[in-house]
Amino acid sequence: MAEKSVKTTQSEKSKVAGPAPKSQAPAKPRRFLNMPAPAKTNEKTPTRQPNRLQKWFRETVGELRKVSWPTPKEAWKLTKIVLAVMVVVAVFLGALDWIFSQLITLLVA
Repeated sequence: MAEKSVKTTQSEKSKVAGPAPKSQAPAKPRRFLNMPAPAKTNEKTPTRQPNRLQKWFRETVGELRKVSWPTPKEAWKLTKIVLAVMVVVAVFLGALDWIFSQLITLLVA
C-alpha cells in the first residue's frame, strides 16, 4: 500500500501549532531604546485607611463563623460539668480556709 503525501498550508500549520507563546514580546522599535525612563515622583497618593472598629467587627464575625458551636445537649452537659467542678473547688478551698483559720487561732491564743 502506497502512502499518500499530504501537503499542509501555512494556515493549517498555525492551527495545529497554536498561537505563539506569550513570553515572546514584540521587538521594540529602535527609537524607544535610548529614551530615559519616566521620572518617579515621591508623592504618595493618600490611601483611605479602613475604620479600626469596622475592621475589628469584620474579623470578629469571620472568626465566629469558624467556631464549631455545640448542640444544646452538649452545652447543657458541659454546663453541669462546670458547675460540679466549681462546687468541688469551693468545698476544697473552704476546707483549707477553715483549717488555716483554726491553726491561726491556736497559735495566737
